[in-house]
Parts: sequence; structure tokens; C-alpha cells
Amino acid sequence: MTHLKPAEEPLRAKRLPPDERREQILSAARTLFSERPFTSVSTADVAEAAGVARSLVHHYFGGIRELFFGVVATGGLALADVRSAGPELPLDERLPYNVAAGLDVVGENRETWLAVLGHGPGLDDPDLNALVQAGIERNLERTLAVNADVIRDTPMTRFALRCFNAFALEATRSWLRGERTREETERLLVTAFRHVLLETIPALED
Repeated sequence: MTHLKPAEEPLRAKRLPPDERREQILSAARTLFSERPFTSVSTADVAEAAGVARSLVHHYFGGIRELFFGVVATGGLALADVRSAGPELPLDERLPYNVAAGLDVVGENRETWLAVLGHGPGLDDPDLNALVQAGIERNLERTLAVNADVIRDTPMTRFALRCFNAFALEATRSWLRGERTREETERLLVTAFRHVLLETIPALED
């Protein structure tokens, strides 16, 4: 009579739809990547943390690089989605809320963001660069939407917001590296962004 090993029982006992299984693996990887550099994490580590067979990790993602990209992609979505305060809040309440919410997401996934932002202004990996650029564009669209009461969607506004994004990435990188505190970074971003929205962009549009 063949006996299943204890570790194998939950794998066969619980079947999940593909989307749920994929998210289960992503969630486990996200936690591991937040604790240490992704280059030190193996698919076996992710499988153990997710409580699945290693073959399932490879089935859904291929390898650790592809899994890391999946985490980066979902992180970019989260960064835009949490900045949810819009014209229903006065600007002086909206900006601190959205900046803090964004930094919370980054802080909860520190190692992942360091792996991305640590490259500086250029990324050697074209696939990773494409993911980062897609995240930047999503955040730009969210910024336009939640601040539609103070800025218009024009080519100049988009140019200014892209430039501010580069500024914000550098500030965030300094915080993640321990060169500046979270409080200093948050204050800088809120103050600078308020100036960009209320003074810089209107002056450029004149």
C-alpha cells in the first residue's frame, strides 16, 4: 500500500482555479521578495511558502525571473490603485494621503523595489524596463484622474508629470537605501508635488 507523504496531502486535497492558484504563488513570492533580494530566492522556496509543488511554480511562471517580473507588474498596479483620493478631498488632504499610500506599498515590498529602482535611471533588462515604463504610464493616468480638478490633460502636463515621476523615484530610492527617512521623503514629495500642480504646470500652460 502506497502512503502519501504528509507534505503531499494538501497539494492533492485542495484544487484551486488557475487564477487563484497563480495569485497564491504570487503572494508567496511577494513576501519572499520583500524579505531578501530575488536573486537569493529559488522556485523551491516559493513553492514551499505557497504550499504547492515546485512544478506548479514552473507551470505558471517558468522560472524565478518571470515570477519576479510578475510581482513587479502587480506591484505597479497596486502603486497606482492605492492612490485613490481624488477631487472629493481638498488638495491639502489628498496629496499627503496619496503620497503616504504609495510609500506604504513600496515600503511593504522594499527588496523588490530596490531591485528595480536600484538600477538608477536606466535598466539593463529590456523586459524589466518595459514593465517599469508601463507602471509609470499607469501612475501618470491615475495622477491625471485624481487631480482633474486642478490640472488638465495636455501634452505639457504629461511632460511635467513624467519629469516629476523621475524626481519621485530618486527620492524614493534614497529612502529605501537608508539615506533619508520616510518622514523626510514624504514631506519632500508632498511639498514638491503641490508646487508642480498649482504653480509649475499652470505656468507652463500660459
